[in-house]
Amino acid sequence: MARDVPGSVANAVRVLGLIVATSGVITLLIWLLSDDVILGWAKGNPSAQEMLDQGGIEQLRESPIVPGFVALAIVAFVGFALLAMVLGSFFLGGHPWTRFVLTATAGVGVLVGAVCLANHLPVIFVVLSALVIVEGLVLSYFLWQRDTTAFLRD
Repeated sequence: MARDVPGSVANAVRVLGLIVATSGVITLLIWLLSDDVILGWAKGNPSAQEMLDQGGIEQLRESPIVPGFVALAIVAFVGFALLAMVLGSFFLGGHPWTRFVLTATAGVGVLVGAVCLANHLPVIFVVLSALVIVEGLVLSYFLWQRDTTAFLRD
């Protein structure tokens, strides 16, 4: 017989899905706005800024000093989405340890969002970073509700 899932658990899983969706949008935007991401990164890098001044974005884009932002974003998104799917499944299965791991995952998301806010990224990334921070805090809120604790103890 299936257990009833309390609202706090269902909401935690919904917010986790929302975080994955937001991460997917960020990954897509990194690909679509890759030149803007490179230009934002170059603002904090004197070597990149010099290269940009000499040869423009084309030379900088082809330079080996520029990280592969798109590839990194895709790998990070796929890894995170798979992790979220597995953790969400175990969480819905009532495994208490998942609450700690999901809380730590939300904390890392908040940290990454804060780091993104501190860099020279396009405005859309600032907005999405702030959204990820809020989503991480909301996820943590639902993870530590009394209904969630009762669900994980049964």
